[in-house]
Amino acid sequence: MACKTDQTETAIKKDWYQSETHVYITILGKHSSKEDCSIRFEPDSITVEAKFATGQLYTLCLKLFKNIVPDRCNYKVLSSKLEVVLAKAESGRWDTLECVKPTPSVSIEKRNWDKLVSEMTKDDDENDVNSLFRKIYSEGSDEVRKAMNKSFLESGGTVLSTNWKDVAKDKVDIKPPEGMEWKKWDE
Repeated sequence: MACKTDQTETAIKKDWYQSETHVYITILGKHSSKEDCSIRFEPDSITVEAKFATGQLYTLCLKLFKNIVPDRCNYKVLSSKLEVVLAKAESGRWDTLECVKPTPSVSIEKRNWDKLVSEMTKDDDENDVNSLFRKIYSEGSDEVRKAMNKSFLESGGTVLSTNWKDVAKDKVDIKPPEGMEWKKWDE
């Protein structure tokens, strides 16, 4: 589809949203009248030619992501925008408005997701904080383990102590990180 676009198209804002059955495109700006707007609906594309109240011409050509039903499409000229309503040929969500052609030079690499997950969950990384806590817990005395369990549970996960003498005395207070606020789940 050959389409010459007005130089000023980038300055004009357009947006789109969708429902299961329709796509709505809005082109912001004051349009003069419905007679100054022409829209061609094709099964796989649309062409919008409009004239703003300022006299500025606007042309938009879109190769659509999926097909539409041209006979069921329409548009409205409103005081502040032009709204184009496209009827989807098939119900469902579109990933994008426009058809994106894959670049031939790009090769798609297949990934072994199981291998990737196993690499990400290796326990041998000593720099990992969880690994450090796991090591302290497994190699610590009974008092260290009791202190870690009590401090973590009573503080709602905000304190982790290994000193049983400190945590055995009283209930461990909740101490959220600086700049954070503690709230119960049901508040």
